[in-house]
Amino acid sequence: MRSRLLVVGLVALAVLGCQDRRKQAIEKIGQDEAILKKVNGAVNEVIRNAADCEAAKPLLTEAYGRINEARAQLTLGASQQTLDALKVQVDRVAQVCP
Repeated sequence: MRSRLLVVGLVALAVLGCQDRRKQAIEKIGQDEAILKKVNGAVNEVIRNAADCEAAKPLLTEAYGRINEARAQLTLGASQQTLDALKVQVDRVAQVCP
């Protein structure tokens, strides 16, 4: 009887541990998503104003600042790759508008 109770207790702890890891992973995704949303907004403004270099130049500074700030905060590899792709888009506008 005691061994059954012990086994049930261990199984319950294992299941709770798995759920906790899933919850933490989902929270990390949510945090990274919120960070990337702010960066994406700045990058979109740069892209929208790419045809007007005078308007785009100050936006470039803001976008690069958000990218650098986000790089230190992101926790997932996929989020870092997304950030790199956003930076490439800003770099393209920066090359056109030196």
